[in-house]
Amino acid sequence: MRLKQVMRRNPLVLGLAAAAVAVLLFISEGSYFRSAQTLDDLGQMAQARTSLQSLVRSFVDAEAGQRGFLLTERREYLQPYERALQDIEATFVFLERYYSDDSESGALLKQLRKVAETRLSELALTIRLHQQGRETATRDIVLTDIGKEQMDRIRGLSAELLARETQRVQQGRSDVYRTLM
Repeated sequence: MRLKQVMRRNPLVLGLAAAAVAVLLFISEGSYFRSAQTLDDLGQMAQARTSLQSLVRSFVDAEAGQRGFLLTERREYLQPYERALQDIEATFVFLERYYSDDSESGALLKQLRKVAETRLSELALTIRLHQQGRETATRDIVLTDIGKEQMDRIRGLSAELLARETQRVQQGRSDVYRTLM
């Protein structure tokens, strides 16, 4: 009853109330869409983190396959190596697309790709030399520290990208909490 009396005295109240409701709805929907977008971004970040971890694991698989083949000369030991090559390429394709808008992370990924290609070339060379019966050349390459240095660099660059993703995830979570507040 009092509402009718207030509205009769000042018709502007209804317009202001409707405007206030519209503003609250706009803020609420904006917050929802911003939070939903951030959650989608967090999903992509999780996929990037998983991809970076899988990349290092794939290199370990490639090395294990190479070593198994060099020691046993059994062709089935090359299967993990060949599977790892496919996984590594697929991972780089995803990460290059993911980091296409991030110049700093993209530059790190380019460095990682270059070191990765060098490491994979070395693994392929040792396998090829071994298949050609050039055991001395194979052993000389395997016994150098180049492979270890490359793997350390791969691990380091991957860890750096992973740390950047961890920071982005923390920022995204903070953004969602701030939006919800």
